[in-house]
Amino acid sequence: MGRCLVAFALFGACNAHLGDPNQHVLSPDGGHTPDGTDASMVDGSIPLGPWGTPATIPGGDDPTNNEDDPTLSSDGLELYFAVQVPQNDKNLYVMTRASRQDPFGAPVALGAFNTAGTDEGPRLSYDDLTIYYGVDGDIFQSTRATKTSPWGGSTKVPGVSTAVYEKWLAVCGDGSHFVVSRLNAPNGQDLYEGTLGGGAGTLIATVSTTASEISTFVSKDCLTLYFASNRVAANGTQIYYSTRGAIGDAWGAPVPAPAPFDGGTDNEDAGYTPDNRLFVFASTRAGNGSKDLFISTR
Repeated sequence: MGRCLVAFALFGACNAHLGDPNQHVLSPDGGHTPDGTDASMVDGSIPLGPWGTPATIPGGDDPTNNEDDPTLSSDGLELYFAVQVPQNDKNLYVMTRASRQDPFGAPVALGAFNTAGTDEGPRLSYDDLTIYYGVDGDIFQSTRATKTSPWGGSTKVPGVSTAVYEKWLAVCGDGSHFVVSRLNAPNGQDLYEGTLGGGAGTLIATVSTTASEISTFVSKDCLTLYFASNRVAANGTQIYYSTRGAIGDAWGAPVPAPAPFDGGTDNEDAGYTPDNRLFVFASTRAGNGSKDLFISTR
């Protein structure tokens, strides 16, 4: 049970984390956990309980709009996402709060990033100083000096953007390894992995299918991959995860995300904070005919 992968049935035993199924225990010298975080900043060997019932995020639950593509900052105080008003292209927004106990403030449009086309799929780096996002099928990035600094100008990510449609560039905590969803006709979107500056990446054959694989998210240690797929047509789009033992190993066979992140409605765009206490995703489970943002805590 070293990786605790029995459908995450044991939420307390083995310190099983839905966000990252690796065992996170204090290192012998009190240094870092397997995902590279400072051991003094996480729960160590204290088991985390089950995820709470997902709740809609006020400001990300307009019944007339589609809100999706959420990404949280590492401290859980910033939430970036995309909004599609009916008959319009997507645009990017952000909501902030002073602490995790506070509600998020009103959505603010990211005017510097929004174009006349489709702006979507934001993903933050783990230091929260780079944001990657899609513009009409190309991947762009912007940086800031500190978490309180304004975002700078945007540039296309060299090598990752190709002649086909890319979205959801997710970069591991090392700032190098990435996974991206890319159009691979006639299969729809498939997942590719590589290193920034090392080209467009290669197809992840163990995860990609003749259906579409979208909504990529990778854990800080680069050993857990989340995505969404419509591979089971009767279930719509659902969240899946895959794991591996080390960077460079093949990704394992995908497993559907368990409750409370499954269900008969569309679920996608999973992402969580490095301490495994906040989990966000987009879903139609509210039943209002549109996608909304949901958050689960523990």
